[in-house]
Amino acid sequence: MARTIEALRVHRDLTVDVGAIPVPTLGSGEVRVRTGAAGVCGSDVHAAQTGAWIEYWPATTGHEVAGVVVESSDEDIAVGARVVVDSRIPCRACEDCAHSTRLCGHLTWLGESRPGGFAEELVVPAADVYPIADDALPIDIAVLAEPLAVVQTTLRHVPEGTRTVLVQGYGPIGALAHRVLQGRGVEVFVAEPHPGRLAAAIERGARAAVEPFGRIDVVIDAAGYRGSVAAAFAAVRRGGTVLVVAIGAHPIGISAQALVEKSVSIATSVGFDDDSIPRAIDALAADPELFGDVVSDRIPLSDLPPRLTAPAPTLGKIVVTFA
Repeated sequence: MARTIEALRVHRDLTVDVGAIPVPTLGSGEVRVRTGAAGVCGSDVHAAQTGAWIEYWPATTGHEVAGVVVESSDEDIAVGARVVVDSRIPCRACEDCAHSTRLCGHLTWLGESRPGGFAEELVVPAADVYPIADDALPIDIAVLAEPLAVVQTTLRHVPEGTRTVLVQGYGPIGALAHRVLQGRGVEVFVAEPHPGRLAAAIERGARAAVEPFGRIDVVIDAAGYRGSVAAAFAAVRRGGTVLVVAIGAHPIGISAQALVEKSVSIATSVGFDDDSIPRAIDALAADPELFGDVVSDRIPLSDLPPRLTAPAPTLGKIVVTFA
């Protein structure tokens, strides 16, 4: 009888459960990773509830993954290596990829176009895993490497000399951005309606946003609610920067005249660059406790389905942990 593993299954009718799937076959230049931890992203919730982006059924989603290599067909990746997985699947052939693979017009993601990390094991290209060199970095914190990579790429748009930043939305991305900005000596304000999240931000050294602002150097929209970009525009100073990282389908609600007269730059950022995962792993290894408190919920795989189909607000990141 063929071996199976336990995995999350998102079915075509959008029912979600945990059950057995065939063990993925290892191909040339690939590695098999025993999952140690897998982070839950908002995109996982959206995919489970709508079927967006999924290319096969039943789907095993989960793109924030850290674990241990248990089989390798690449001589450069040893069995036993602790690794973080790069979840991007770019074409690496289009003109956009020549600028940055995160801008690939054909970009897909682990879990959406091939089975992902909400499973006991997964198979990925050897080129898409990065070693966790520091044994003191726990797997359930190393799994923050991908969202931290997103943050690091986003913050490349923050101008030199920035003194004040308002973070709209204190979910995992907002909280990680706060931690990085703190290390740069930036004064961080936070706008967050959830009282527990706001209290956590203040406890970590942020200041609660009190309207009206209008004098903030940079506003990061990590919330994405209707009107969030307009609120960011109102809060930023003349000549400042609004940095949009949250994805929302609504119009942004700013006139070209207002944008020009206030001379505000609106920058956007999606995904992360090729060097970002190694940089994120190094940052996490340098201070695991600083970033580790962004994880608020550690759950077994069996508890994951309701967290995707009927999510409730949490204080921070949900991480699925495997024995």
